[in-house]
Amino acid sequence: MPFTMEDFQRQYVKEHFSQLTPEEQREALQGLPPEQRMAGLSPQQIRQYLDRLTAGRPGAPRKPRRKK
Repeated sequence: MPFTMEDFQRQYVKEHFSQLTPEEQREALQGLPPEQRMAGLSPQQIRQYLDRLTAGRPGAPRKPRRKK
């Protein structure tokens, strides 16, 4: 099987992705659907990240109940 230009580009990106700034990495990943962005993460890692995002935030205000 020949080594195509697409193969080269894929290999190049894998080898050099870590050299991008965090902003450039986010930009590169922006086009991926969330499922693909999180594919390599365990459920625990996802939960920890979500917990960090919501830490210190009050819960959403609740609507008052209607009186009967």
